[in-house]
Amino acid sequence: MEKLLKVNGNKYNDWLHQQHQQFIEENQDLILQALSAFTGEEEEEEKSEPKAAEPVHVRPQSIPVTQN
Repeated sequence: MEKLLKVNGNKYNDWLHQQHQQFIEENQDLILQALSAFTGEEEEEEKSEPKAAEPVHVRPQSIPVTQN
C-alpha cells in the first residue's frame, strides 16, 4: 500500500491519518456511546469498591540550562 501511495505522490502516514479521521467523523455517535458506557462503568466500580490511596512516585528531572 505504501508503494502504491508513493507512486501517486502520497505519504502513507498522511493517508493513514486521513483514514482515521474519516472513520472518527463517520462514527461519532458510536464513539460517544462507547465512551459514555466506559465512563459509566468506571463510576460504578469506584462507588462499589473503595480503593486505598496509592503513593505517587515522582522522579526529579534536570532542566537544561542555556547560556546566552
